[in-house]
Amino acid sequence: MPYLWIILGVIPTAWLMDYMLRLYVAPRIADIFENNPPFDVSAESPPNAAELISIPTADGLTLTGSLVLPEFETPRGLVIFFPELNGNHAMSVRYCAGLLKAGFALLGFDFRNQGVSDKQEEYDPIHWITEYELRDVEAVMEYVESHPQLATLPIVSFGVSRGGVAAIIAAGRYPRVRAVIADSAFSTHAMTRHFVDRFAKFIIPQWLFRYLPEIHIRGALRDAMQISQRRRNCTYLHMEDELPASLNTPMLLISGLSDSYVRPDLARHVHRVCGDAAELWLVENAKHNKAREQQPEEYDRRVVDHVAQALPDAFEQPESADDASDSPLRADIATS
Repeated sequence: MPYLWIILGVIPTAWLMDYMLRLYVAPRIADIFENNPPFDVSAESPPNAAELISIPTADGLTLTGSLVLPEFETPRGLVIFFPELNGNHAMSVRYCAGLLKAGFALLGFDFRNQGVSDKQEEYDPIHWITEYELRDVEAVMEYVESHPQLATLPIVSFGVSRGGVAAIIAAGRYPRVRAVIADSAFSTHAMTRHFVDRFAKFIIPQWLFRYLPEIHIRGALRDAMQISQRRRNCTYLHMEDELPASLNTPMLLISGLSDSYVRPDLARHVHRVCGDAAELWLVENAKHNKAREQQPEEYDRRVVDHVAQALPDAFEQPESADDASDSPLRADIATS
């Protein structure tokens, strides 16, 4: 009987200690969680051939984007480009150069509170993807569906960093996405755990962190995300929760072996989450979002080969330059 009383006393004491420790550490983890990495991102200018477009969202904002058509062909398909944080729609031409040359149209856009799209009050975007960005993705998909020429084209989602996460989640939500390219994408769950392991010493003594059970660490992370969501007025998204087990959309995942933010083990985690239909290319000497700068020809070749395997029907009958001049898409796009 005395042992029973000891057990009954230990359980609530342990629970109280766990609760108090999480109450102390969760706000501090949230502060680390919200600290933007110093990415080197510069917005670009669209080429002269680009058509500027406006896309309305369901919650009353207007997104700015651009549409670039291939020079000599009726488009084989449509690439929807999702830029990184602080990037813009015009970056689609650099990252998707191989697909543009292969005959694909490029539709890039600026997420809300980014580039020249409308600003949403009381929302300051950071590197973690939220439901707000997926509202923008929904608006773009509806724009494409409503366009009489774009609606018939097979869709490739192509994103960089946070935009890469959006490109992957879009494949889980929209069956019309036939292929995905995600450059430097990451999992919020895995990245936050990586940050905790790396910066815990600034919150609690290292010896104490080593003895904390896994259930406590997961609980503290969950509490920190909830704190951050409340004070930033947003809902974070997690690709582990978004991708159905039955998803088999072909994905090309690209990451740099010298990326100090999305380290190779974190890129491999994304690969496991995306399933058997995903392929991972780890690029020698490439830093975050710099794979194409490191190996531009190989980058374009792999991207085009991936899409050609995913959309073989789109490559069966190339259009001639003469046919392209009479393309209804090229004639009508400026008036859409």
